[in-house]
Amino acid sequence: MVIRASLLLMLLTTVAFGQKKNRPELTGEDIIRKGLVRAQMTLSPGWTIADGNTNLYLQGDMEYMLQDKVSLKGDISYFIDTQGKGYLKHNHSLFFGMQYHFPYKRFDPYIGLHPGLSLVQAKNPNQGTQEVPVEYSVSNFKASPAISVATGFNFYVWRYIHFMANLKYIHAKHPTEWGTNYALDEFRVSFGLGWNVNMIRRKK
Repeated sequence: MVIRASLLLMLLTTVAFGQKKNRPELTGEDIIRKGLVRAQMTLSPGWTIADGNTNLYLQGDMEYMLQDKVSLKGDISYFIDTQGKGYLKHNHSLFFGMQYHFPYKRFDPYIGLHPGLSLVQAKNPNQGTQEVPVEYSVSNFKASPAISVATGFNFYVWRYIHFMANLKYIHAKHPTEWGTNYALDEFRVSFGLGWNVNMIRRKK
């Protein structure tokens, strides 16, 4: 009885290892291609060039591969807070544009250009006096045109999960009622895990 059970276990083990060995290895070409949808949400720090302050954003993005190396990408950022004596009260943003990819196996570096909008409200640094009062303590909430240049990479650890890192430079300005045009130029960094799925079945 013990011998039969041992033989059966050996047979099952051999079949299992044989199937695993014959199973095709997952490659980047299976994932990084037309029809791929990938997305993630991260907490992203940003550094304003004008004053050097650190801002914190909740950022999410979604991307669709139009071709094997060309994609459309949209991302949205929600301003959480600024560290130090920054002049930003709100600085939400929305971008949409194209990216070009340089895939190598499961490693997927890219560059992108994304026009968009920044929804901004700034604080007035002027204290004012009794003789010269300050009319506005904050600016009106306005949408300012913006553009971002991005670079980064995705590394696909599984058919449905990837690791990502992204650096983007954002250019925008915010005019205020007290005559100051604030420069919103900023570097933002994001990294973390995301999900991905291909909507088009690969042709055999």
